[in-house]
Amino acid sequence: MSARWLNSKGIYQWRPEYFNLDKVIKFMNNGSDVYLAELNNEFVGTYILTWSDPFIWKELDNLESGYIHKFAVNRDYQGFRIGSFLLKSAEEQIKLKRKTLIRLDCMADNIRLNQYYKDNGFNFIRRINGEGWSANLYEKK
Repeated sequence: MSARWLNSKGIYQWRPEYFNLDKVIKFMNNGSDVYLAELNNEFVGTYILTWSDPFIWKELDNLESGYIHKFAVNRDYQGFRIGSFLLKSAEEQIKLKRKTLIRLDCMADNIRLNQYYKDNGFNFIRRINGEGWSANLYEKK
């Protein structure tokens, strides 16, 4: 739902097909941790933690970092501060693994999301460019 909503706003952070059971199982089989947030018997948010991300972070990828991926909040719960709660939860999980850096990335042209991460204490590291896309890398100590 979040992917479709973003696409309708002209923001191509994700494609809807990235959120399917096969992709989630692939993450889990690769050692990632998948989290779902539930409120009143409804899923309200999700994120995935990975312990390496050489595709995005290239030479900066390291064993001291935890990487937040597929961070999303159900649009019906906008304004409930679920996103901030999920980020704090991810940070705690990363700390429990004795990692010292919390990292994430987002599309460079998603101005609102980039500001959201800055507002939540993440520091801009650099911009990377792929084929037809650009992303900004952020981390927090």
